[in-house]
Amino acid sequence: MGKVIEVNDVTLAFSVQCQPELEGVNLSVTEGEFVCLVGPSGCGKSTLLRLVAGVLTPDRGEIKVGGAEKAEGWSHLSFVPQDSLLLPWRTVLANVLLPFELNSGQEKKAEWRAKAQAALRLVNLDGVEQKYPHQLSGGMRQRVALARALVGEAEILLLDEPFASLDGITRSQLQLEILEIRQQKQFTGLMVTHNIFEAVFLADRVVVMGEKPGRMLGEVGIDLPYPRQLKLISTPEFAALVGTVQDFLEKGGSADEA
Repeated sequence: MGKVIEVNDVTLAFSVQCQPELEGVNLSVTEGEFVCLVGPSGCGKSTLLRLVAGVLTPDRGEIKVGGAEKAEGWSHLSFVPQDSLLLPWRTVLANVLLPFELNSGQEKKAEWRAKAQAALRLVNLDGVEQKYPHQLSGGMRQRVALARALVGEAEILLLDEPFASLDGITRSQLQLEILEIRQQKQFTGLMVTHNIFEAVFLADRVVVMGEKPGRMLGEVGIDLPYPRQLKLISTPEFAALVGTVQDFLEKGGSADEA
């Protein structure tokens, strides 16, 4: 399997007076892999995600998505933010349909609707198509945001702390759903999280970042079998991997929150 995300020697500073937000960062993600980025606040995790998304441009280095440096590489990508960013005046179904409306003509409305409904079923939201965002719980809104990201047949999914604002029970439910969706719908994932346990539970590989400037401290391969269940968190193997990630963070000068 080839590399679908390549970050090569990337440096970014928001002004000439500031220390670089990121300096000499290298990262690659292979097709079908799910990678989590962890690190202290301010180390540039979300900035790196936005660079991969094409929202920001590096001062130095190159980024390739889907093997391309130009815009065509980004057509394979969808983004799930920390806040669901649903349009409050649109129904659930209309929010999920939005990527089609922005990128296509009007001649395939029936096909779009069928795909949007299938995406909602994938995230266990069948039957709420005509509700509005204010009528949904926080977890349901994040499910809608995930369906919107998946509906366009994206090959690469970027997730920026998508569960950070949710309670522990809802967060665990959505973690399990991400794992289940990965088994049903193949995609490559790059996710930012402050939660080491979440990173180890979800990822094939955890990449650890340090701060001042943002840089890579190391990575930990997560050799845990699928399907994964929540009881995995209580095993010695899981605890050892969490400890390895924590060691990288402590050697980098900052401890992360779990």
